[in-house]
Amino acid sequence: MSENLIEALVGEWEGVYKLWLEPGVLRSESPARASIRAVLAGRYVVVDYHWADRGAPQEGTMLLGCDGEDAWQMAWVDTWHTSRSIMSCTGGAGADLSILGSYDHADEQWGWRTTWAMSCADHLVVRAWNISPHGKEELATEMAYERRD
Repeated sequence: MSENLIEALVGEWEGVYKLWLEPGVLRSESPARASIRAVLAGRYVVVDYHWADRGAPQEGTMLLGCDGEDAWQMAWVDTWHTSRSIMSCTGGAGADLSILGSYDHADEQWGWRTTWAMSCADHLVVRAWNISPHGKEELATEMAYERRD
């Protein structure tokens, strides 16, 4: 599955980025684009993406790969979400690829779960959930893309 997914992700993508800071309250929605390229002989992909929060341009980069045994890893940076930190995430694949990272906020550790789902070769949805220190998950972002290349 890992090589097939990495190969399927490569390309140019356009769509919509949505951001929630409170459950059920959409903060912003903007056009989004992503450029995904394979690196290191197809073992990894680099995802460079652009979106906006209330008109302010934002961008992020993800390095995503798998060890061949469906143990996935991702390094993630984003101008809005991670500030000057790199979030390291790990996980596995089920119906969707799901990876988990964490960050500190107000002296507590929070989780961040990101899922990657392709319903067909030309449709990609990347969603992320904030996970409270008590384990409650709330949808935080959604990037819904269509292939453009």
